[in-house]
Amino acid sequence: MNLCVVGNGNIVKRFLSDVQEIDGVTVEAICVRQASLSKGTALAETYHIGRIVTDYSEILSETAIDTVYIGIANHMHYCYVREALDAGKHVICEKPFTVDLQQAQELADLARKKNLFLWEACKIPYSQTYRTLRENLPAIGTPRIVRCNYSRKSSRYVEYQQGSVHAAFDPEKAGGSLYDINVYNLHLTTLLFGAPKDIHYYANSGPNGIDISGTAVLEYDGFHAICTGAKDSTSPSGAFIQGEDGYLRIQGPVSSASSVWLSDNGQERCLIEMTDSGRLTDEVRAFEEQYRTDDRAACYQALEHSLLIMRLLEKCKG
Repeated sequence: MNLCVVGNGNIVKRFLSDVQEIDGVTVEAICVRQASLSKGTALAETYHIGRIVTDYSEILSETAIDTVYIGIANHMHYCYVREALDAGKHVICEKPFTVDLQQAQELADLARKKNLFLWEACKIPYSQTYRTLRENLPAIGTPRIVRCNYSRKSSRYVEYQQGSVHAAFDPEKAGGSLYDINVYNLHLTTLLFGAPKDIHYYANSGPNGIDISGTAVLEYDGFHAICTGAKDSTSPSGAFIQGEDGYLRIQGPVSSASSVWLSDNGQERCLIEMTDSGRLTDEVRAFEEQYRTDDRAACYQALEHSLLIMRLLEKCKG
């Protein structure tokens, strides 16, 4: 897999750091805007990337590049992914996949039509946290209550309060706590329990209407799942899955949990501890393996889950 990485933000830096460890993946180029050329150059030097470009269409014409990683602002995902697919490139696109379901469906249909890989870069489906929960879910019996909380005051929130609106707090750029962090809770809940019968979102809105925090309530047969995300305040993050015979507890945000615990006999015990579950290596390894083994079925199955998440996000937005 020969990659061009698009973007220069924090998630791109994390991606470039983690991808160094993965055999079969080579970053051939990095693409940034002309205004960000100095940042792109610094990244290229740090991670030993041989080529830096500012013309996206130019890099898409390169036969040496087979896959594009999109790590830019949410509202730009659709046009960049579409252009890459039209050029015959496979695509890894950071979460949230797109702004709305229509955009996501168009991209999914195009990828299938052109027989291309298209992945949403979300850690949850490939994480040890999810695998551990899935394997131990039968031990707690019939689910009754699910609670997920990811609350971390954004470093951009003070600027937002002072009138400086970063993309993360801009409704025109698909910002907000739902799309940024609560989406992880939705991913985990639906991976474990499937699509809910209904979903309702209760947002705390800022002056420009963006959801600075909020809670989504997912309705299932016999129980509700409560998913909370906040960028305006901080509390200990984690999750509980309560069943009639016990519970599972996740320590830390579900996207970067530090441990998973099980109580099925009145005593809690640790199932697994993670030292750095915030890394992107597991998901990229999965993408590389699907690419190497030509496993489009696995890719398109994951794509269906991404479409479900976009459907729920759209319903929450109302």
